[in-house]
Amino acid sequence: MENKIRIRPARREDVPMINGILNFAIMNTNYNLNTSPRSEERAYEWFDSHERDGYPVIVAELNGEVIGWSSLSRFREYSGYNITAEVSIYVSVNHRHKGVGTTLLTTLMTMAKGRYHCLVAVVTDNNWASLALFSRCGFFANTTFREIGYKNNTYIDITFMTKLLEK
Repeated sequence: MENKIRIRPARREDVPMINGILNFAIMNTNYNLNTSPRSEERAYEWFDSHERDGYPVIVAELNGEVIGWSSLSRFREYSGYNITAEVSIYVSVNHRHKGVGTTLLTTLMTMAKGRYHCLVAVVTDNNWASLALFSRCGFFANTTFREIGYKNNTYIDITFMTKLLEK
């Protein structure tokens, strides 16, 4: 039997696995600037709000296990930003650098066409893999905010990257 990664819309029962992947990044990297893990209750609230507001959450699944996820989220509250969505991508540590992130991102970009004009990625400058991924997929680095974040006794630069979608 061939191990094939399947991309599908996330379901509510995926939330614990999605949250586990996120919490690993929170606790073990400076890629996410939260300093405490997200509670499962908060993860369900996040998922439910995405479903209610129509922001997609997708997962990469291998042999029934969620190994990565991606979502679009509201960029800012002002209605003039409704044409823009922020992209999040997380891949479990054992499946990084195997094309999972690229597959998630390209699927999400296809889903975003016709609904959004601009996608935004907010990436810590120490996350070389994500900077490369977004660049390969046509995102442009617009600006870097120097030492705007702080985690694990380190000041962290954040780069905003954008991609304009075809009309």
